[in-house]
Amino acid sequence: MTVNRLDSPDGASKPVRADNSDDESNGRPAGLIGAVDNVLRLLRLFEDSKQIRVNEVSREMGLSRSTVHRMLSTLSHHQFVEQDEFSRAYQPGPALVDIGLAVVQNMDIRAVARGALTRLWTETNETVHLAILRGPEVLFLDSIESRQIVRTGSRVGWTLPAHATASGKALLAELDEQDLLALYPSEKLDAPTETALNSRTALFAELVETHDRGYAINNAESESDVSAVGVVVRGRAGRPRASIVVTAPRSRVDQEWVRATAAATVRIAAELSARLE
Repeated sequence: MTVNRLDSPDGASKPVRADNSDDESNGRPAGLIGAVDNVLRLLRLFEDSKQIRVNEVSREMGLSRSTVHRMLSTLSHHQFVEQDEFSRAYQPGPALVDIGLAVVQNMDIRAVARGALTRLWTETNETVHLAILRGPEVLFLDSIESRQIVRTGSRVGWTLPAHATASGKALLAELDEQDLLALYPSEKLDAPTETALNSRTALFAELVETHDRGYAINNAESESDVSAVGVVVRGRAGRPRASIVVTAPRSRVDQEWVRATAAATVRIAAELSARLE
């Protein structure tokens, strides 16, 4: 157990527990990491206050001012908090705000998109997904599995290379060259399968085609037995928010399947886009 010293108002020092034991004095379960627990408790103070000060946090949490100052300095370095120039109080920083907004937006789009996914699932009789771009990867937020015996499965929670998926290429096709170069600084790309794109030049050329035709194609690029069609979903002012994608076993996919699936996906993506802010 680690013991810190806390200066009391009368100038005396008293021991302050800084462990993570499960006892009646702190009411916290065993297994918590003390330093992490303290940081998270500090951040939750913003639930009740727009700004927090070192002395207030010290009293509220029973920690020394120096400990609180170090915690806030670390959070400030990572832009989770920022210090007001005049009051010297701390307020939520851009990183904390961005994370909160991203969580809310992703929750919102998943709820709004569920009806569109259901319609697409009904029309295509295949597995459908909702995905967002996270750097050079796509994160799958929602899926509805096909009722067919031979089908592709749910990908909820999966992350896959964006350049090897229809959902990812649909979103990458909306980026400008500068953003794409930031995501792909190297000419060589990792290829999950034999048919996946393995060069930045080939990817950029396909993204131009994807943008022009209005949908992306995955021809067994992320998995050797899966093909897909993906379309971008836009929000306010046409800003890309997500993509919806239909996946199917490669054995069931031909040009007619791609044409019919793309038509349905493009139409339903436009309907969903009209509902998003």
